[in-house]
Amino acid sequence: MTEVLIGLTLAYVFVVILLLIVLIRGNLNWVIKALLVVLAMGMNWYTYQTWQGVQGWPSPVAMPTHFLLHYAVIDEPNQKKGTKGHLYVWASEISKAKPSEQPRAYELPYSTDLHAKLESAMRKIGNGQLQMGRITGGETKNRLNVRDYTRIGDKSAGLDLEFSNLPDPQLPEK
Repeated sequence: MTEVLIGLTLAYVFVVILLLIVLIRGNLNWVIKALLVVLAMGMNWYTYQTWQGVQGWPSPVAMPTHFLLHYAVIDEPNQKKGTKGHLYVWASEISKAKPSEQPRAYELPYSTDLHAKLESAMRKIGNGQLQMGRITGGETKNRLNVRDYTRIGDKSAGLDLEFSNLPDPQLPEK
């Protein structure tokens, strides 16, 4: 996280330095030059504040085919409020038999089937059994896009989630 902030800061400093070079060499009134510098610094601050505000929101990328489930939050549909409901999943992609180092939040459209499966998986996590999930059925290449709520949980799409216990590395294999 710190490396990202340092990288963003250096990138913004570089842009401001380029702006300063252009402004020093240009034939603009000094008031306009000063306003452009202040505007550039203000945009840097605004971008930094906005970037902080979107951290932790569900990712707009496709959910991985194989993942380690960390947690899920179930937001049921509410007809009185007119909300459709969502399932929020915090997971790490599993590749090469290892989960990625950083988990990511994903937003799924609500379905009673997925609700039940996530609730069951969360109970098992609460009992100390790690849960590995995978997207099953349908074309996995065409899996969930957060903004396309017709894919996962839609019976016609043929996509579903399946959970299984992750083997405990402490126990010897039989």
